[in-house]
Amino acid sequence: MKGFLLDTDVISMLAPGRTDLSAEANAWLEKADQEGRLFLSVVSIHELEKGIERLNRRGATAKAASLSGWVSGLVKGFDDKILSVDLETAQLGGRLEAEAISAGNAPGMADALIAGTAKAHDLIVVTRNARHFGMFSVEIASTTSMKS
Repeated sequence: MKGFLLDTDVISMLAPGRTDLSAEANAWLEKADQEGRLFLSVVSIHELEKGIERLNRRGATAKAASLSGWVSGLVKGFDDKILSVDLETAQLGGRLEAEAISAGNAPGMADALIAGTAKAHDLIVVTRNARHFGMFSVEIASTTSMKS
């Protein structure tokens, strides 16, 4: 069975106080997690930490502290299922980004590296925004189509 790499937008929907994931998507994610098929990218951890620091700088320190604790728990829980950007991932991400740019798209480096991570580890990217990953030659699953 293939594994799944969660895009940062999906991870963010799991944060405390968020209720935008459907019951079906929640059940699907729980099942995939129990089966050991969910993975994160260090790029997503970077994006989450950036968001927390931006909250701190805007004075939303209580929310930032809550999210920081949540991210710490997430990191501890996923542990060895957090995938790094190694040489292969960087090379694949660079190629995917160049391919997307050649096709007239403007992907960000973060999405290209997440796509490269998925490609390097033969994972399906789970995202809310299929448009961001549709420009890369990686398999995607949208949270809007998840059924348990």
